[in-house]
Amino acid sequence: MSKDPAPRKIQIMQTLASMLEEREPVKITTAELAKRTNITEAAIYRHFPSKRKIYEELVIFFEDSIFPRISSIKKDSNVDDVAGNIVTLVLTFCEKNKGISKILNREALSVNESKIEDKVSLLFDKINLEIKQSFQNYEKETKGRLSLSSSSASDLIVSCMEGQIQMFVRSKFKRDVIQSWTEHWKVLKKTIFI
Repeated sequence: MSKDPAPRKIQIMQTLASMLEEREPVKITTAELAKRTNITEAAIYRHFPSKRKIYEELVIFFEDSIFPRISSIKKDSNVDDVAGNIVTLVLTFCEKNKGISKILNREALSVNESKIEDKVSLLFDKINLEIKQSFQNYEKETKGRLSLSSSSASDLIVSCMEGQIQMFVRSKFKRDVIQSWTEHWKVLKKTIFI
């Protein structure tokens, strides 16, 4: 009977994410990863052909965690709260998965991980689209207006979200980004919805 590879694969991903959480920068090498997971480098390469692939799997984990919940937010939230709730969801995820925050703000990525950077950019574009659609739905359902176009409003919200992630990482994960975002959203909501 063969051992299920998923737990070992998850252990490797969790270890890499926890290494990214450390206050002092750590050089992420497969040797260090092997040492911390208590497995051989060869075993790591059996699960992941490269370090880049581990980063990619962490981005996929983020995507798989966020987008089903965004669908729920769209169904369960007031139409003028959808955008704010999406950002709250992403920031909550970042607070619980600090290492992945460094991937999302690209701090953990080197020149060799440009494909991961493209994947992260695509993710933010998808989040932007969800927020833009929420603004369009607001206008359609309420016949209300926005103070700026739905595209500009969604760009503003995503910029704020990325800024919150950046501040969280820069503060070495000390900053309370949810509270900060909640205060910002109150102001932004009054500004966007007229």
